[in-house]
Amino acid sequence: MCQPIDSGALCSFDVTSPDFLGINEGTIELVTGFMNSLGICIGEVERWTVSRFASPYFANDRALNEWQSLFGLAWRFSVKMVNVRKYRPCGGVGPYPAHGVDSTWRSEVSPIKNERERCIVIAAEGPDRDFSALAKYAADEGLEIITYRLPHADVREARVDLGEVLLPESIEVIEHILKQSKSRFMTTHWSDATERTAWQKSADWVEQD
Repeated sequence: MCQPIDSGALCSFDVTSPDFLGINEGTIELVTGFMNSLGICIGEVERWTVSRFASPYFANDRALNEWQSLFGLAWRFSVKMVNVRKYRPCGGVGPYPAHGVDSTWRSEVSPIKNERERCIVIAAEGPDRDFSALAKYAADEGLEIITYRLPHADVREARVDLGEVLLPESIEVIEHILKQSKSRFMTTHWSDATERTAWQKSADWVEQD
């Protein structure tokens, strides 16, 4: 997603890696490559922030009978773009393929640990478009509602930020949130989102003055 800010644009997106070639701080080359793959903003990368989290939305193999299979690691990027010629408010729900290596990555940075990890449950709206049942699980008002303004409809997505939780001790709560979401026909995994063809259509370009 992109929105105009200070004569530029602020773009946010998640990155995940099934092969666990992870991200630490990121580099200008890596972030520029991500922006080119997304195709949502024509401009130059000025700066960015990145934060790591675990989420069932990005689980790689949900069929495995291990608690780690419930999660996938992801990194949330917020990128300030300058000299912007045009941008798309939304490029579709995704996913988008991208290739790159973060040269700041350190091999000693572990995958999902058997200790504290920030966890976010992501759920796209069901027919009633009601996320009130999920609000009570978010830590410190950590329920974020994102609206993707797509060409034919607005799609809302809830991000339930549980903060740093102990794993695997907190799995029962996370599974309960997923059950609550699925009972309301919400989409809780990226592979299910790809089946919603209307969600993959990009918004129109907006020219930047």
